[in-house]
Amino acid sequence: MALGQVRVDSNGAIEFPYRICIDGHGNGCLTRVVTHIHADHTLHLDKSIVMSRRIIGTPITIELLNVLGYNIPSVKAVMLNYGDAVSFEGAKLRFEIAQHIPGTAQVVLHDTDFTTAYTSDFKNPGAGTKIIKDADVLVIDATYGDPKYSRVNEEQIWEEFIKMVKRLLTVAPVAIYAYYGKAHEVMSKLREAGIDAPFILSHHHWKVNRVLSKFGYNIRDIVLYGSRECEEIKRDGWFIEFHHTILFKSFKTRIGLHHIFLTGRFVKTIIKLNEGNCWIIGISGHADFNELMYYIDEARPRLLVVDGFRSSHAEKFAEIVRERLSLRVVVSP
Repeated sequence: MALGQVRVDSNGAIEFPYRICIDGHGNGCLTRVVTHIHADHTLHLDKSIVMSRRIIGTPITIELLNVLGYNIPSVKAVMLNYGDAVSFEGAKLRFEIAQHIPGTAQVVLHDTDFTTAYTSDFKNPGAGTKIIKDADVLVIDATYGDPKYSRVNEEQIWEEFIKMVKRLLTVAPVAIYAYYGKAHEVMSKLREAGIDAPFILSHHHWKVNRVLSKFGYNIRDIVLYGSRECEEIKRDGWFIEFHHTILFKSFKTRIGLHHIFLTGRFVKTIIKLNEGNCWIIGISGHADFNELMYYIDEARPRLLVVDGFRSSHAEKFAEIVRERLSLRVVVSP
């Protein structure tokens, strides 16, 4: 197996040997792996469903894809738990855990003398995310590959966010806009902090929550947006709504609510917008620069491939890794 067989193509697919493509669709792809449900990792999935022989994901990911509208035939769906493997002509593909959103997986392909791995999105390496060591080729996410993206303590950000939500709730209801999976983490943190205001979930967040509850991710006191119970709760004027981030622009003009947009693009700050009752909160599901460097230094791959499709800092990050860790690094595409 040649090192050059592993690359990220111009459509975002991470291509492994044995016609395996991950988080995108490549020409001749016979096996599609989906590491988690975020949009930049489900690229061209409809094409893969038609053209590939099997679609592999964790049980959570496969079920979430189905409820979000991807029609994966049962004969093609392969649910793979962390640590388990599926065989490919003498090679084996397995999943390792990554801390990002529920169901996120790292991918490891191993044959008799060659190991290829892909981190997908992750944070908290060595604790929440297993570090894959001594791979021949490691493909890594570098969303925050610039040294300026070094977080303050994440628990400090969560504490500030929770205090703000508690304060805002004394004045008016709160609407929170977050990606799938991240919304569930926020709900869990708010409940752990003792906030017991009812949660009103948009249709898709509701469907995602129903799947996650099957896997033990239980949130109490939730109702579906637009339901009769929802209307009763709204009359009381004490609740927290959850919507997908894409609705922030159109929903933030609604009066009588505080609007919070949750993002990782501002990694260590809370910003009050000038317009209306709107805030931007930076709580990221991605490794910051220091966590990326720690993962790589512990992993020590023979070749590091930086995903240049999903990061605007890939070239800069690759150069820093070469200088500081003396590793062989390429950016792809």
